[in-house]
Amino acid sequence: MLRILCISVFILVGVAAQAQIQYVKQKPARIEKIADSLTQIYSAKLGMTSKQNLLFKTNVSDYLVMREEVKEEYTGKKKLDKLYKVSLEESGAMSEVLTEYQFELYEKIKPSIQPIAVVKND
Repeated sequence: MLRILCISVFILVGVAAQAQIQYVKQKPARIEKIADSLTQIYSAKLGMTSKQNLLFKTNVSDYLVMREEVKEEYTGKKKLDKLYKVSLEESGAMSEVLTEYQFELYEKIKPSIQPIAVVKND
């Protein structure tokens, strides 16, 4: 009986530990470069700490990947709607990284640094 209990606990712990492992995609080098550049721009304007820089860059690169996926999968209004949603989610994530004052400033300057989409005039 004790043997079955130990084996059951071992299996449950193994399954629970496996559930905690997150799959992390390797981000393309160009995404990392863009994330570095954006982090430097924002850091200069927001006065972020080194810890904030690291968290900010991680968030930016994650959301850049999401933006790329949306741009590949959608067109027209659906694409703009999805890009807007990704932008809102990114801002929400940044509210966890930045102080209240930094976040307010971030919200003001983000549209000029990271526009949702660029319209080209013919």
